[in-house]
Amino acid sequence: MRPILLAALAGLVQGVVEWLPVSSKTMITLIFAAGGYSFGAAYVMGLLANFGSFFAALWFFRRDIASALWGLRHPLAQTDNARLLRFIVLATLATGVVGVPVYAAVSGVFSATTGTVAMVVIGALLLVTSGVNLWRERLARGTGGRPAGGVPGPVVSLVVGACQGLAAFPGISRSASTVTPLLLSGFEAGAALRLSFVLDVVALLGAGIVPLVVGSGGLKVVAGIGWVPVAVMLVVSAVVSFLTIGGVLRLAARLRSWVVTLAIGIVTIAAAIVLPH
Repeated sequence: MRPILLAALAGLVQGVVEWLPVSSKTMITLIFAAGGYSFGAAYVMGLLANFGSFFAALWFFRRDIASALWGLRHPLAQTDNARLLRFIVLATLATGVVGVPVYAAVSGVFSATTGTVAMVVIGALLLVTSGVNLWRERLARGTGGRPAGGVPGPVVSLVVGACQGLAAFPGISRSASTVTPLLLSGFEAGAALRLSFVLDVVALLGAGIVPLVVGSGGLKVVAGIGWVPVAVMLVVSAVVSFLTIGGVLRLAARLRSWVVTLAIGIVTIAAAIVLPH
């Protein structure tokens, strides 16, 4: 029962934290590591948990996704639908180019390193996310902005996608790393957040699939933990995501998330130093 309860807790956390700029995969990684699993296995579970939230994101942003799919009729046109489609495609390609090597590197390092080193690295990257979140919040207050219906051009799309790929590092928040360059390019806060989460629909799907198809580490982790606990985690994360996504996204616009990530980062580093591993 212990792996199932741990998986249920992970799914609950994923269903809420995914919609905040706090890095849900990092929270899941820390949960499974605290439950006695290696950091390599915990990191894989942190990525797999994203797949549960995919269904809620797909439903919540269904109109935006339908609009992008409508752009397939004339993908090179200058219509809003076609531009949104190009944004998602270009950003996703850039995410794959950056994110897959990052995943492979992190998996290798976490499989070979001690728990203390892994926790210090995660804590340090959480501090980086805290700094990015502080910067993002200041930018959001200062943007006048591009209209809510605006869509990034090719260069900004690639930059946003590359930044999203960097979020494969544990401790780096996906939404913080995508909203920030959108704000820097002139989008107002609401439009930047919407575009970030439209892109998240594909990112969630990719994050759940990559550990299972890149190398054999992901499948070994799932086999070791058990398919039932993994299924429980995904079902719980999907249900909680459906129930919380609207409210948490509204909260995200007001939350001082840099304080949250700063506190978690400090606690993680302190635990790495004080606790035996």
